[in-house]
Amino acid sequence: MPTVGQRLHMKNILLVIVMFIAVFLIVISNWGGPSGRYYSCRDIEFHPDVPPQVKTECRKLIREKLEEEYKRKYDATGYIT
Repeated sequence: MPTVGQRLHMKNILLVIVMFIAVFLIVISNWGGPSGRYYSCRDIEFHPDVPPQVKTECRKLIREKLEEEYKRKYDATGYIT
């Protein structure tokens, strides 16, 4: 049967291993993410801290997407396909 000192030593070793695994997982999860600032064009009009250049680019992207969707939905005769 292990003594009190041996049990404390095993607990400390186990704690160090668990902490090492936790730090390793945190580092791996943050490893490959691209750095920089990203904006969602979905609610760009409601946030006051968005730069004007980002707003214009988002509006352009939304307009292009709507035009593509309109072209897919309607043919040259104007009927829904």
